[in-house]
Amino acid sequence: NENNVFSCISKITRERRALALGQRGAYRGSTVWLTGLSGAGKSTIAFALEEYIVSKGLPAYCLDGDNIRCGLNKNLGFSD
Repeated sequence: NENNVFSCISKITRERRALALGQRGAYRGSTVWLTGLSGAGKSTIAFALEEYIVSKGLPAYCLDGDNIRCGLNKNLGFSD
């Protein structure tokens, strides 16, 4: 439902992300999944974690579910 999807904006600019990527020749990738009920604060925590990781000079990118549903999967719903 379109009323349940809200786009979230990252606090990390493209320039800041590029700087973090340019400082490391190689890095070990990881994935962190945050699960929970709608409105539980997953996106807030995810974007704060992204900002913290980048502040340490490491590359990070938040793939927020609502953002994906606004673009790549915009024609999909929440039910079967």
